[in-house]
Amino acid sequence: MNGASLRACVLAAADALEASRDELCRLDAVAGDGDHGVTMALAARAVRQKLEESPGASGADLLALVALGVGSVGGAIGPLYATALLRAATALRGLGTSEGDPTVGEIRACAEAGAAAITGLGHARPGDKTIVDAVAPAVQALADAEATGAGVPEALEAAIAAARAGAESTTGMIATLGRASRLGERGRGSADPGAASFVVALEAAVRTYLGPVGAEPAGA
Repeated sequence: MNGASLRACVLAAADALEASRDELCRLDAVAGDGDHGVTMALAARAVRQKLEESPGASGADLLALVALGVGSVGGAIGPLYATALLRAATALRGLGTSEGDPTVGEIRACAEAGAAAITGLGHARPGDKTIVDAVAPAVQALADAEATGAGVPEALEAAIAAARAGAESTTGMIATLGRASRLGERGRGSADPGAASFVVALEAAVRTYLGPVGAEPAGA
């Protein structure tokens, strides 16, 4: 993916997170401080600033800039995203790919690296009612798509659907980690805000990359 395409995807995700601020705060208010939406909006603004400061950045360097922006907001979610993005950037450098369109395998490799960073840092697993419940199904969907020879558009659509289903599944879960775990059964009935915000960002980025239905992916 060329630098302009990746930049457009990141900015679309930032816009979507800011637009979802109030809903994400509402979800977080169930068990937390009710500020997840504000945190993600601040992260979005920090990312925009980083990209404005380095207009020529692309590929792994651009992902590293995004990581710095997200990480600057602190809290619990900032380090998770920052670490995941840095690991994804490292994976991308290791692939040695050009500025051309990514393959499903390349996307899967970067996604797996990011997911491993999240679980390694936060120690969450699927079923704990965290962002992992959206991330893990998305990564598995990419792996399944690669195994069946699906194209990039199909793989990305499958990842969105899997992440969305995973986030929605947290509505019926009891949190086992963090502040939300203190609620016990009272935590049922509301989706995890971290999983929800991941879906918001993922879908915005993918929709921007794929463009209107039937159109060539951005940068093609």
